[in-house]
Amino acid sequence: MKEKNPYLYLPSSQLFPYSTVQKTTVEDNYLLQIATEARALIDVGDNTQALEIYSSAIEQYPQYPFFYACRSLLNQALGDEEGAFYDYQVAKKSDFNYHIFLEWQENKGSMLLAPELEELNRELQQSSNQAQPYINRAMLWVQHFDYELAIADYQSALALDDNPEIHVSMAAVYLRMLRYDSALEQLQLALSRNVQLHNAYLYRAKLHVAIHENNAALQDFESALKLTLDSTEVLEERAAYYERIEDWPSAIADYTEVIAHNPTDFYCYVMRADAFEHTGAWQEAIADYDEAIRLNPHYSDLYQYRGELKEKLGDKAGATIDFEKYEELEDE
Repeated sequence: MKEKNPYLYLPSSQLFPYSTVQKTTVEDNYLLQIATEARALIDVGDNTQALEIYSSAIEQYPQYPFFYACRSLLNQALGDEEGAFYDYQVAKKSDFNYHIFLEWQENKGSMLLAPELEELNRELQQSSNQAQPYINRAMLWVQHFDYELAIADYQSALALDDNPEIHVSMAAVYLRMLRYDSALEQLQLALSRNVQLHNAYLYRAKLHVAIHENNAALQDFESALKLTLDSTEVLEERAAYYERIEDWPSAIADYTEVIAHNPTDFYCYVMRADAFEHTGAWQEAIADYDEAIRLNPHYSDLYQYRGELKEKLGDKAGATIDFEKYEELEDE
């Protein structure tokens, strides 16, 4: 059950260092007790003991990005930028939403009274009984890392217009905040009002991927694909999921379909080349790098990737040419 899933309930508890919203979703839970104890120590200034608790939790439970994110935030506050960056990288690799969350923690509250905000405020004064001005301002808050204010405006919009698309927009913000339980609730509400919302299925699929509910994720990806004419985004997300579980043939199949939809996007070839490489299909990977370089000849890393494959295949001359081109572009 999802309420017993640590990938869901740990971030949803919001027991991160210095967070303003805290809530417990599972009672008498050992992992939450660890998070609660560390947070309480930070609140009274005992950072050293809190750091030891996070490090012990990571040693016991290295699979959960939550504890890496907590230690990253604490290390950042203590001035250990190297330690903070290491933990950030681990959390990000496990779940990209943690990258967005930690970026928010670093930048939130930094928005100045920009002209576009003043304009939206004036619009709201004139049309406070309409949902769209609140939606417009919410989107601006999101751009400037003021996620709590964005949620408040989406709630105001919902009070005026119970539109399922607004629930999806709120869910997207909750995902950025790692409030996974709230995101899931909003997506369920959206789909209860309109079962044809492909973006609701897509966001829920991405949420299910984040919390390691793999079967549910695949079902939602399939539902999203059935409801959209432009399936590129869904296929790319599903391919990334297949990469995560190391199902390389399925990832290759999805990237192949993405390329069929958008054959001029060099990055699709790069992603398929990487999947080919994991299967040992080095010639196919080189062919994809050839095409990616044809489409984007100034992207230096592509030459390095192709050169490494050529080297593995014994083409030392070709590898040298690619490595030299990589260095040339890096120096420009």
